Amino acid sequence: MRSRRSATTVRWIVPGIFVLAFLSVARAPLPVLAAASEQPSLVILSIVGTSDLHGAAFPRGGLGGLPLLAGYVNNLRAARAADGGAVLLVDSGDTFQGDIESNLSEGALIVNAYNAMGYTAESIGNHDFDFGSTDSPTARQMPGDLRGALKARAAQARYPFLAANLIDDGTGRPVEWPNVRPSVVVNAAGVKIGIVGVMTIDALRSTLAANVQGLRIAPLAPAIAAEASKLRAAGAEVVIVVSHAGGRCDRFDQPADLSSCESESEIFQVARSLPHGLVDGIAAGHSHGGLAHQVEGIGIIQPFSRGQSFGRVDLVFDRKTKRVARMQLFAPRGICAQQDPITENCVPTSASASANASADRSAAPVKYEGRVVTPDPAIVQAMAPARERVRRLQATTLGVSLDVPIRRAGDFGSPLGNLFAHALREAVPGADVAVINNAARGLRADLSDGPITFGRLYDVFPFDNRVVKVTLTGAELGRWLAIEIREGRRNELGISGVGMRATCLEGGIHIDLRRGVGQPIHDEDRLLVVTIGGPTLSGRVASAVPLGGAGPAENAPVVREVVEDWFRGLGHLANDQLDHATQRRLESADPQTVACVQALDLLRGQSLLEELDERW
Repeated sequence: MRSRRSATTVRWIVPGIFVLAFLSVARAPLPVLAAASEQPSLVILSIVGTSDLHGAAFPRGGLGGLPLLAGYVNNLRAARAADGGAVLLVDSGDTFQGDIESNLSEGALIVNAYNAMGYTAESIGNHDFDFGSTDSPTARQMPGDLRGALKARAAQARYPFLAANLIDDGTGRPVEWPNVRPSVVVNAAGVKIGIVGVMTIDALRSTLAANVQGLRIAPLAPAIAAEASKLRAAGAEVVIVVSHAGGRCDRFDQPADLSSCESESEIFQVARSLPHGLVDGIAAGHSHGGLAHQVEGIGIIQPFSRGQSFGRVDLVFDRKTKRVARMQLFAPRGICAQQDPITENCVPTSASASANASADRSAAPVKYEGRVVTPDPAIVQAMAPARERVRRLQATTLGVSLDVPIRRAGDFGSPLGNLFAHALREAVPGADVAVINNAARGLRADLSDGPITFGRLYDVFPFDNRVVKVTLTGAELGRWLAIEIREGRRNELGISGVGMRATCLEGGIHIDLRRGVGQPIHDEDRLLVVTIGGPTLSGRVASAVPLGGAGPAENAPVVREVVEDWFRGLGHLANDQLDHATQRRLESADPQTVACVQALDLLRGQSLLEELDERW
């Protein structure tokens, strides 16, 4: 489908390849090559930055959503077309993993939208590795390249993915995957603009370890300086960085005032380390904060997260001096269809608001660059095929129906955690025990009553973590369980294969373990323990304490797929199997132990209050 973008062309300049993309809207075509005397001396280059979308492609309550974002960008493109400038639309990573429409399409739905919106480039973020290998049509991971899904999205995109500091250990150089490169030069409004992409130094520690083996992250500032210098030498007149590393500020009224900012933010340190005048602007991300600030002469924007706003900096380029003459930074702009006519703050829409005439009268359509903002139907159309496929997957039944909900948390242990643990243990031959801890919200929802569909299971565990196994002694497992109880995580524990009894002794919590038939487990007994490999995207599902850094094997099964197969195999024994899988494994010996654990909870709460008092 041809994008309705612009008559002013922007060219990606790559040796031997010229790719045209349309970046602004004009009522009448402008000449691509105009004589210098016919062009204004000053040209406005509007850099629009998005970041940390996390798959949030659709609006919620009239806020956010890619079709509405496109409406804002269309208005800005029209303004730049009228004055001879250009718009560059860039994304700073963590684009795909998050909402189910993006997850179950492995980001394809988002790239379809970004292609239609005319993005110029995007940097890779840590969570863009999360999907691992490409999925089958039934959303199960296929064997093969554990970076396959990310590479597929890059190949699908009609704009480059940038990663100047993502190093292949095998070559010692930035990765060379199809449509993934360190930088790109584009021609916008007759100005050569170099764009460098980088990611946070902690990127590979904040995703699934199996998916990033053989990669490392180079320090950001030297990588940017080296790449930007190459771009300048190749004729780039303006250089911007698209960075999946960011910061956070609370005020946006004075771009030079950093008093409300986290002054040692990663992106501020990077900006201070760069040679003066080498980089003109940075579109930042990763920290989910907001920025519209100037550091060492570099304009830095960052738009919070989840598609609720966008960043913008206007670079005013002087064709005579071949330099950026000045810049204007804009506070992160909320994306909404209606606003308060007095404050211009976004007004959410809802069924209750629509029913309330006075509420409707208090809001007005949003205007941007002098025009009413309207969602772009071309973006809705671009996402429609992938969205329909996701809906079909969500509705797929697993052949089991629940009479009652299965909750994530109980009085002593997690019924849903027990079910997951039971399914994992049964999937690993010879496994003695399976344990998980949902204290960090790895299990995102209760499993409600009624038919279990693939979509409902996915809502519970939307991550692609794999099964991991490790050998522990009875004493090691008991100590870990005691720590989890002492730290207040007992209600989130999921256990299968053992029963346990907690007693409160003078030295603290003591755990007695026994097998299902009542046989005691001794301290020296060696147990094959199964759990969920980490990190999860929301933190720890299983505490790292008993694992000793163990990770899943490359061909280990995906946790959600194991649980899906377990449900599909239940058949007519479903009710009995479910009762057994969810029953409580953790017992307290007597009321005194319960009181002891509750006292520990109280002491922890007092310690937390004291810590907060000290901080404030």
